Amino acid sequence: MLLPLALSALVALTPQALAAAPVPTEKYATLLRQLAAKKGDPQSVIAATVDVRRHHIRVTLADGGRPLVSYPPAQDKFLIDTLLRHHIKPKYTVTKKAVHHVLRYIAAGVVAVLLLIGAGVWVYTRGRQPDPGPSDAQTPPDPQTQ
Repeated sequence: MLLPLALSALVALTPQALAAAPVPTEKYATLLRQLAAKKGDPQSVIAATVDVRRHHIRVTLADGGRPLVSYPPAQDKFLIDTLLRHHIKPKYTVTKKAVHHVLRYIAAGVVAVLLLIGAGVWVYTRGRQPDPGPSDAQTPPDPQTQ
């Protein structure tokens, strides 16, 4: 009786336990206030990572927080200039280039050639009849056919 109750409690609590923690986000106006904060303030920005393609910036605050801020596309140049003016060198996210699997194509071609060679050898050897052995060549004539 206790086992079904424990299993149902486990199933009910599992999605909550496995849920990802929400990413802390802030408004653009809050980011500008944090940039203008003095050096010793715990809400001052000490580092920034900019994703120009998505118009996001992840800042590291002096208190250790790392909020994500979406900014308007038109404010991109202003934001970068503001970071540089406050002696914060922004890091830019690197977009991954498309991976061209050249070696995989070469390996697939080699395997295909080997399969064709193997199939050709199999077809060539399958069509031949085995050579007659010495016992097959010297069979006595049938007495009823004479």
